[in-house]
Amino acid sequence: MAEQALYRKYRSADFSQVLGQDHIVTTLVSAIANDRLSHAYLFTGPRGTGKTSVARLLARALNCTGTGMRPCNECANCKAIINSSLDVVEIDAASNRSIDSIRDLREKVALAPAIGRHKIYIIDEVHMLTSEAFNALLKTLEEPPAHAVFILATTEAHKVPETIISRTQRFSFRPIPTPEIVKHLVDIAAGEKVEVEPAALELIAVGARGGFRDAISAFDQVASSGQRPVTVEVVRTLLGYSDGELIGTVSRAIATSDARAAVVGLADLVAGGAQPGQLAIQLIEQWRAIMLAATGASEPTPGVVAELAAIVSPARAAMVVAGLIDATRSGSPREALEAAVVLLSSASDAAAPLAAPAPVAAVAKPAAKTAPVSPSAAPSAANEPPSQPDLNAATDAERWPKVVMLIKQKHNSLAALLAMYPIEVSGGAIVIKSRFNFHRDLFMKSQNRSAIEAIVEKVYGRAMPVTAVTEEGPVKAAPRAQVDSSAELISSALEILGGEVVE
Repeated sequence: MAEQALYRKYRSADFSQVLGQDHIVTTLVSAIANDRLSHAYLFTGPRGTGKTSVARLLARALNCTGTGMRPCNECANCKAIINSSLDVVEIDAASNRSIDSIRDLREKVALAPAIGRHKIYIIDEVHMLTSEAFNALLKTLEEPPAHAVFILATTEAHKVPETIISRTQRFSFRPIPTPEIVKHLVDIAAGEKVEVEPAALELIAVGARGGFRDAISAFDQVASSGQRPVTVEVVRTLLGYSDGELIGTVSRAIATSDARAAVVGLADLVAGGAQPGQLAIQLIEQWRAIMLAATGASEPTPGVVAELAAIVSPARAAMVVAGLIDATRSGSPREALEAAVVLLSSASDAAAPLAAPAPVAAVAKPAAKTAPVSPSAAPSAANEPPSQPDLNAATDAERWPKVVMLIKQKHNSLAALLAMYPIEVSGGAIVIKSRFNFHRDLFMKSQNRSAIEAIVEKVYGRAMPVTAVTEEGPVKAAPRAQVDSSAELISSALEILGGEVVE
């Protein structure tokens, strides 16, 4: 017989064993004690934070015949539920998402409980239901039988219709603090008689990102390897975690605009067994810490975070975080991460979206104070027309950082990309000079273009069409040094990644 997985073996058997969710446990226990139960609950939060475990505990508590407000796990009802009672129905919405499944549930919900006071329906990943299924469920939630209690669980609450949410009591599960995860991993290691270094448990807990189930599954994996003691190196090798110092090397390269060093660092990490997805997560966490330290919102930890927070602006750090988050959404994680690192290494604080735009009056003022000149010094009539458009173009270009700032409030990733590229104001239109076709296409997507043009009209005081082009040659409006830097950057990327430029 296969050995039971540790995450099932150490699942919470009582409300007191639930990690990091005291605000939820206290409320539920009080509701049971005062007999103020809701007919429907919505549990939201990241995976592995206890949503399903608390749902099962609540189901036991509602039908427990013991005298306390918590499940005794000894009475007939508790034991029946532990062993899959008919009074607790668990539905996986990911595989039962159709309207037929919910109609079947509606027909059965009227049936009385088999042995307990309540019949509990736990619907996991409820956001996966179709619109028709949600409509069918809504009718049941509006007029539920007295004995029925619904517990809906989801990791993506924004996908649940407001009509459903408004008919439930919502509880938001929080990521479990790393020290609390470490503490319980120590207890599990002792119970399983596994010799493990404290630093290895710390690494597992950090990698779980607040999910205790992920942490215990990772511990189960390294414990099953048979290597004793379980060291930091064992954890890195088996789980694909990266050396923090090497991650710091990549971050330093990004901060100092050394694309070659950044991509070489990534290649070394991947060659050492690191997973690109995990690399991206670790880089995001490090740059988030840099961003918070740079703003003064938190004290920097000694090492690379403190070092880079002293030389990188908050806006630049935010741009890196946004760019790395975008890279995690790709179906090609390594390629997306490499491309993001090259782009972010080429960005500079000068392009940061939070830079305050120069006052328009500073540009317009000299024109207003121009003194009359002698006829001999006056420009010819043929030379006068170009001067005014040039002045307007300069003024318009200086307003662009404010556009990026306002876009960032609603579209963080879009603003980060916009801040990387120069613009040109020509013929009453704004032209974004992108380096890559996929960025140009992203800017020109109808919803993105509309969002940009709406902010442009607000800032410039007039409607101005926005377009994007891919610069295949030197940017004429850019300084020579910038062009050379871009060419060198692309050359380095080609040398490291292989391939050729296709016209």
